[in-house]
Order: sequence, then structure tokens, then C-alpha cells
Amino acid sequence: MTGWRSVTLAVAACTISLRSAFAGDAQVFSLGLEDVLEDVSQLNHTLPTSSYVSESYDLLSNMTTSCTKVQAVSARTPDALKLQHFREEDDWKNSIALLFLSLETRSKMPRMVAAWLRCYVMVNVVYFLTGGMWAYYVYVCWGDKFFAPGNMPALRDMGEQIKVSMLSMPLYSMLPAIAEHCVEQGWTRAYSRVADLGIGWYLAYFVLYMTCVEYFVYWMHRGLHDVKIGYKVLHYIHHKYNKEHTLSPFAGLAFHPLDGILQAIPYCWLLFFVPMHFLTFELLLFATGVWTTNIHDCIHAKVAPVMGAGYHALHHTVYNKNYGHYFTYMDKLHNTLFTPEEDEERRQQRQK
Repeated sequence: MTGWRSVTLAVAACTISLRSAFAGDAQVFSLGLEDVLEDVSQLNHTLPTSSYVSESYDLLSNMTTSCTKVQAVSARTPDALKLQHFREEDDWKNSIALLFLSLETRSKMPRMVAAWLRCYVMVNVVYFLTGGMWAYYVYVCWGDKFFAPGNMPALRDMGEQIKVSMLSMPLYSMLPAIAEHCVEQGWTRAYSRVADLGIGWYLAYFVLYMTCVEYFVYWMHRGLHDVKIGYKVLHYIHHKYNKEHTLSPFAGLAFHPLDGILQAIPYCWLLFFVPMHFLTFELLLFATGVWTTNIHDCIHAKVAPVMGAGYHALHHTVYNKNYGHYFTYMDKLHNTLFTPEEDEERRQQRQK
């Protein structure tokens, strides 16, 4: 009877081992094996003459020692360390952006909720800080140099743009929070340390990633114009400001929330295909908030091939040109580029 009992316990231990191995969970293996070992130990003390039990006890003791080593090695695997780095980095970002919350409060929040709140706080900071400073310097300090009388946006227009932006920002903040969750789960090709790949590969993948972003943002933006229902239901809200004197830095985030998310999605879904440094990704995503502030001030800085405000102002007034993101290359490639110089030449011809 005791022999059968030890065989049963050994089979139980093997079952735990196999299930844990397939699940990749050394900790479950260790805990389950300790329970089995305790049962065998008790049986060994009550039946000291049973060779079956004694041998099973020795076998399981060796298995426990091996399991402890496996568990230690598992915690040091590259994937486990990478995911640990992501979580530590995200906790660090939370400690900065959510400083107004105690550590205890932050630790009790679900990670995705904390990420959303952090992103919501930061998108508000970026929007109001950059938009406010931009508007102050462009309109108050240098308005008479940049704009003819009556060509600056009214406070009413800027207030409308702020209202639309504030209604959309809670949903905007969900996208980076979802991306962060996917990264923490190990579902993407993002990496946590530049040293993981080296500076050369970091730069190479950065160029590849941004080239793909340019391409897909161009087509996403163009699709919101070419697909009529997309324009009427979503993109029209942003194109209410189609006169130069109604555009302002605060129009940068004044989109229907789904429209804004669709145009930012290429940043996120490319993480599943292109190795990308995750902190760089987040900085780039928030940098678009600064960029959209810049391209809605209607001041042509003549910095081609950068798709500056002069180009984007024409996108609002001409409607079917200049869909690009940071650069003019995609518009030039697809014959949708219309330069401020061409617009000026057209105006002069009309005056003749």
C-alpha cells in the first residue's frame, strides 16, 4: 500500500513538473512540489522501513533543489528582465506625473488605469503649456510682424478649439495606455534599453519606424478625406477651422476623439512589427502634441522638406493637398504636394 502511495505521489510530482514546464511557471512547480514533498516526508516518518517512500522522498528532495535553481534562472531570462525593466520604467514615469498621489494610492491602482491617468495629465500639460506659450509669443509679442490686421484668430475661435480638445483628451489618453499594457505583456517588439540592441541598431530601427509612421499617417489622413463618411462624421470637426484667421495653436488637438486616435494608431501598431525603444516611442507620441501646435499657427517658416505651418494652412484652405505628417516626401511621391510658393504665385496671377 505504501509503495502505491509513493508511486502516486511521484506521479503527482511529475504532473506538476510537466504542467509547470509547459506553462513556463517555475514558481508554480516549486510550490506544488513542496506540498507533495511535505506529504512524503510525513509518510516517511510514520513508515521508516518503507524503501519505496524513502526513495521517493530522496527523489523529490533532489527535484526541489533542481526546481529552486530553475526558478532562479527563470527570473534572469532576457524576456523576463525586459518586461521587468518596462514595469520599473512605467512606475518611474507614474511617480513623476502622478506625484500628487501617494505611493500607496498609486500602488493600489490597476496598472492600465495608472497609465491612462498619467497620459491624461501629461497630454493636458503638453497641450496647455505649449499652446499657451505659442499663442502668447505669436499673437501678443510678435503678432504685428506675422499677421495683417484682422488675420489673427479671435478668442472665441481659440475657446472653441480648447473645448473640443478637452472633450477628446480623455479618449486620446487611452491609446498610449493600451500600448503600454501590450508592451508590459511582452506582445510587441519594443525594447527597454538602448544597450539591448546598441546605438547603431537603435538609429536604424528609428529611421525605419519613422519612415513607416510617415507613410501610414499620410494614408490615414488622406483616407479621412477621400472616404466621404470619414470626413463628414469625423474629420469635418477639425476642418471647421478652414480659414487662416480661425486657425490657432489650440487647434492642434481639436479633433473628434476617434479621428485623433486613428491618426495616431500607426505609432502604436508598428510596435508589433518594428523593434522600437519604448521610451522613445512615448516621447514621439507626445511630441506630436507639440508638432500639431506648431503647424496650426499659419506662419510659413520655409523649412522644406519639413511639413511646416505654411503647408498645413494650405491643407485647411485647399482641402485635398498636403496630408503629410512631419515631411513633404509622401505628398511629393503621391502628387498631393502644394507649396506656399505655388500658392503665392497663383494669387499673384489672379491679381493681374
